Amino acid sequence: MRAMPSNPRRPDAPPARVCIVSLRGINKHAAWCSNYEFEDVIAGVDDVDLYTLEPGTAYAPRHWLARRMVWKPGLRRLSTSVNPGLKKVVIDRDYDLFVFVCMNPSDLIYLSAVQGWQERCKKRVCFMVEFYAGWTREYAYHLTLLKGFDFVTQSFSSCVAAVASASGRPCHAVPLGVDTLRYTPLPDPLARSIDVYSMGRRIESAHEALLAHARRRDLFYIYDTIPGLNITPRDYVQHRELVANFGKRARFFIAYPAKVDTAEETRGASEVGARFFEGAATGAVLLGQAPTVQAFQDDFHWQDAIVDLGSTAESVDAFLSTVQRDADRYAAAGRRNAIEALRRFDWAYRWKELLRLAGIAPHPKLLAREQRLNELAARAA
Repeated sequence: MRAMPSNPRRPDAPPARVCIVSLRGINKHAAWCSNYEFEDVIAGVDDVDLYTLEPGTAYAPRHWLARRMVWKPGLRRLSTSVNPGLKKVVIDRDYDLFVFVCMNPSDLIYLSAVQGWQERCKKRVCFMVEFYAGWTREYAYHLTLLKGFDFVTQSFSSCVAAVASASGRPCHAVPLGVDTLRYTPLPDPLARSIDVYSMGRRIESAHEALLAHARRRDLFYIYDTIPGLNITPRDYVQHRELVANFGKRARFFIAYPAKVDTAEETRGASEVGARFFEGAATGAVLLGQAPTVQAFQDDFHWQDAIVDLGSTAESVDAFLSTVQRDADRYAAAGRRNAIEALRRFDWAYRWKELLRLAGIAPHPKLLAREQRLNELAARAA
């Protein structure tokens, strides 16, 4: 039985012009939640049919087999014709644009469960969230699976040329984003009752120093206690709401370059991860370490966009000694972050860029969201 769109539309709604195939039904990991948030924003600002991939018969063994076949030179060419245990999705009407939001090239194998996405969609775009130029050799075959797309966008700018060369497809840098309407504290900021909020990867020496202050009751510090790979929220929307609510009540929001604790995995690259956009949107002061990639300077170009925490007990102590003395400075920095996020970081702006690359005009609903974002920013400026 073919799948139906999982976002039912009103009978009197115009035909959808955008088709999204989502991984939300098979990957519940916390790191993917922002991807689904992006899809939801797209669905809110355009006419979209969203198809959710779901487990089918014998999902576990078939999924295991498909993910391993693609790494085996003698079997990998068969992988594109092997359904990895998913219910079939049939695209049986025409769309102007097909969108696939994936974390990395490994997710491309799931498109074998989707029929008609190349034939029934005039343009096809893959929005890839996490890839490093140093991975190109090991993912060389995976990247050839991009051949069915008209263009690819990469959230990490330093890998664009490498992915374009390996895949043979036009590749563009489009940064990560955030649903700023969910994350913003504006127009009525809440009390900043949390001193420091840390989620995801961190530098352990700085974390231990903050813990020491928390034990002395010097500050209220919220941090993760469960390894990231084990965090699989029941509901991705509630997870994003929880992060937003913590952030809107925090004075400082920890942000480090993506995968900061695994330099060998990034091959030395220093990229702009999701924490920077999320933290800025909450109006907290970003606290941690700035990525060295030029894209960070382009996107976060204002004073105190991030405060360097350092990585030692001495540097953490030195920072905390400034918190009360420079209270006005930090309050202004947080407010500027919130305003700039409304103007620059919303997922709607990322969607507008994808539409521009595809040569498709923005929907009136997108322009209305942009207006709302800019009005909020103007009121706070």
